[in-house]
Amino acid sequence: MITVICGTNRPSNETQIFAKHFMNVLAEKQQHAKYLGLENLPLDFAFNNAVFGVENLILENIVDEFIVPSEKLIFISPEYNGSYPGVLKAFLDSFFPKQIAGKKAALVGVSSGRAGNLRGMDHLTGVLNYLKVTVMPNKLPISRIYELVKDNKIEDEATKKTIEQQLNELIDF
Repeated sequence: MITVICGTNRPSNETQIFAKHFMNVLAEKQQHAKYLGLENLPLDFAFNNAVFGVENLILENIVDEFIVPSEKLIFISPEYNGSYPGVLKAFLDSFFPKQIAGKKAALVGVSSGRAGNLRGMDHLTGVLNYLKVTVMPNKLPISRIYELVKDNKIEDEATKKTIEQQLNELIDF
């Protein structure tokens, strides 16, 4: 199974447009995938979790459904303050490393600027490598997202083609 993680918890975020496109392409490729939007995390998850010795059944169910059974993860992360969102880091810190170790991951950075969250993907790579997750070397920076999207859909054909290439690589990874 592949889990597509929309790496922000902001409501009505632009990142989910890209995450849902990934889900659609995976479905076309007949790949079993699930979508995890971090806006669905419990509000108190950062300090009320098993790592802190606190039972949080909602969080535990999310981890058991989306992280533990996945062989591969796709992190689609917007650029926040020159890196990736704190909620994504807090999520990775909210469960035990053994629950994610040994998995493979693809990273996608999205931004309204020119760099496509390259720095954030480098930061996230470091954290995932520490957690013993193998990160695909081909990271996908998607820049100037407002020029690529119309009516909540990716309209840019070159971007769609690049996404498909990355997914093909992940499937074979």
